[in-house]
Amino acid sequence: MDPQPQHLALHVLSETGLACDVSHGVDERANHWYTLRPSGHPADHAFAIRTTLRWRSVVIDFEPGRFAGELVSAMGAADNIGRSAFRAILGECSSRGATLHFQVNGSPVDPANGMDWPAHWKQVSISLRSRLEPGVDGTGPDFDAAVAWTGRFAAAILALLPVQDDDDGDLPGASGYEEGGASIQRVTRYERDRRNRAAAIAIWGSHCQACGLDFGVRYGEAAAGFIEVHHITPVSALNPGTVVDPARDLVPLCPNCHAVAHRRDPPFSVVEIQTMLQRDSMITDN
Repeated sequence: MDPQPQHLALHVLSETGLACDVSHGVDERANHWYTLRPSGHPADHAFAIRTTLRWRSVVIDFEPGRFAGELVSAMGAADNIGRSAFRAILGECSSRGATLHFQVNGSPVDPANGMDWPAHWKQVSISLRSRLEPGVDGTGPDFDAAVAWTGRFAAAILALLPVQDDDDGDLPGASGYEEGGASIQRVTRYERDRRNRAAAIAIWGSHCQACGLDFGVRYGEAAAGFIEVHHITPVSALNPGTVVDPARDLVPLCPNCHAVAHRRDPPFSVVEIQTMLQRDSMITDN
């Protein structure tokens, strides 16, 4: 079995929590393509993410199923948390040089301005194109770059999907949680919306922003994508309904650095933790 498609699916799962079935082929122009579909959902009523490796570029398309009208409508009704995450991810993609295409009901829409989106979605088209290094052949650094772009794109799509934090299998008809919204179980806990987690990883990457640890590099593929996402303002201090900006309010940290951040109230900043690590390194070197 070709390991490349499975690697792509595992990357999307580890960074977004979205389990997908993957297929792979080569088109008439010898371009390698990979299609991801949410596991456990009828293709006609769900969607696909199609990644195509072209000469020196990667093109990624969102493809709703033939009977995915309910899903498209639900995406158009995404709450402020989802829209904020979607805008943040696409903004990061644009800053990295990607060309974005976003149309709703046949008309171009500015992804940066959620207030201008049509109220009711019947059709949606979302695609991304980015240049790659020369020599696209479906393997090597070019494929790795395409995997990274697919992860970011999948996180953007996830932001608009009507998914539940407690059930990764739901698509149509489910709903996300507002950041900081309290729910009563055995104890009061503050929900962390997984769309924001996926957005933070899409923007910052899955390595620790303080010490640089990448679990996938250190421990292998079994640990790839493992990271904690730190709220710069603690979740318990957020008012119900607070909409965070994943690019500004969230940062990936390893468990050690995350624990150190919360050794103080307010938490230590990433820069402060980096200073601690530099001081420790200087002491060790001496």
